[in-house]
Amino acid sequence: MAGRPRIIDGGDLGALVDVDRNRDCVHYLARHQPSCHSDPGEALIRSAEKCGDWIAYSPSFGQLRYVALVTDRRIFALGLGQRSVCYRLPPTLSAIAFRTGATEAGEIGSDWVRFELFRPDWPTPDLPFWTLKAYAAARAGEKWDPSGASRW
Repeated sequence: MAGRPRIIDGGDLGALVDVDRNRDCVHYLARHQPSCHSDPGEALIRSAEKCGDWIAYSPSFGQLRYVALVTDRRIFALGLGQRSVCYRLPPTLSAIAFRTGATEAGEIGSDWVRFELFRPDWPTPDLPFWTLKAYAAARAGEKWDPSGASRW
């Protein structure tokens, strides 16, 4: 059953996330202070409709700053720029994402992929699918990879 999202406009991201488990992403956001146009931001938030307990955070929705989806103190998705939605995925899902049009988002972290929205002559990414997968992976945390090799 899907939970009701909390929308947090402004404040300290560090109060919402475990900085150690989100180190690469938090450093990227602090260093680059990316924007997020309302189109990818709203699409990302709408795509989380079937997720359970999550937070949509932006340093400023009104000033079109990035949008981060957070669950269990982990950032699992980002809305960036005019058309990017990024997800933190385990390697098995990243491989599938790459085959369906995602690209690496290594500037955020080694376990992040990027989907471009509004890409000419290319199918629209299935944001609800990828948001739910990234959410489930974040909720699974260390349990996601039974070998214990996961960085989660």
